[in-house]
Amino acid sequence: MTTSRFEGPEKKVELVVAPGTRSLRSHGRAAWERVVRAAGAQVLSVRSSDSADAYLLSESSLFVFDDHFTLITCGRTRMADAVVAALEFVDPETVVFLALERKNEHFPRDQPTTFEDDAARLHGLLPGEALRFGDEHSHCIQLFHTTRPYVPDLADTTLEVLMHGILDTGGAFQGSTEEICGRARELGLHDLYPGHDVDCYAFAPGGYSLNALRDDRYYTLHVTPEEVGSYVSFETNADLRAPKAIQETVERVVGVFQPESFDVFAFVPGATAPLEVTCAGYRLRKHASAQVSGFQVSFLHLFAPSEGPAPPFRMPLPSPV
Repeated sequence: MTTSRFEGPEKKVELVVAPGTRSLRSHGRAAWERVVRAAGAQVLSVRSSDSADAYLLSESSLFVFDDHFTLITCGRTRMADAVVAALEFVDPETVVFLALERKNEHFPRDQPTTFEDDAARLHGLLPGEALRFGDEHSHCIQLFHTTRPYVPDLADTTLEVLMHGILDTGGAFQGSTEEICGRARELGLHDLYPGHDVDCYAFAPGGYSLNALRDDRYYTLHVTPEEVGSYVSFETNADLRAPKAIQETVERVVGVFQPESFDVFAFVPGATAPLEVTCAGYRLRKHASAQVSGFQVSFLHLFAPSEGPAPPFRMPLPSPV
């Protein structure tokens, strides 16, 4: 295992424009590469459907639709800079909804900005409010969102499953690109939702990213298998309106990675009750929910209870001078 201090937990921005606005996809790859570079990442590859473009990045993913985009970045990226770059070709007056998420980071002192920095900067461009779901000094997601009137489509659910302390399934995410992508396929990660066009990339010496696209639906996975700060994120905008669809997706994803703990963060349009999720072998520690711009936004933190004392982690020290 590598012991590098890479920040797996991601920042995320979603921006929606009003009906009748020029298609965001029509601005072309060059415009979106400028947005990605402003964040501090690079485009590795692109897959497209009739409805969307899925960009696989050096630090996570970008999905561009006609009326909205979703940018997810890890590492030491600068999300507010990316939004500013997007607003160079997207008229701020056409923006009907923007949300910025920042999850609690493993190494916050390594970050170039704080959530407060980013939220204050965006608030100056597109006024909104800031919320924290979860505990300030533990697992939480900080959310800035605009407060302009917005009514989301009832099929516009977004589900995130954010996993810490993963079981690396025998080093499945270490090795060559061919080896890692092959093992990911064997684990069923290419078929979490059948019929998607899958684009994947393996990082040296370890790590894995996947975009899967079908029409206007996607799912994406990012695996950071570091010995210090192992982490996996999963996100989808699949149609999850069927009874137990969210529950079944969470169980399926958690079952692959068997994390020590995980967070669920969901935007469910039109819902009036907080999301309820259970998972065998895990207990609920924190549950928070609020109405945000027509969505019921829910945060749940679940953990696997300790089965006994564990040895301490041996921390590397520099060689004596």
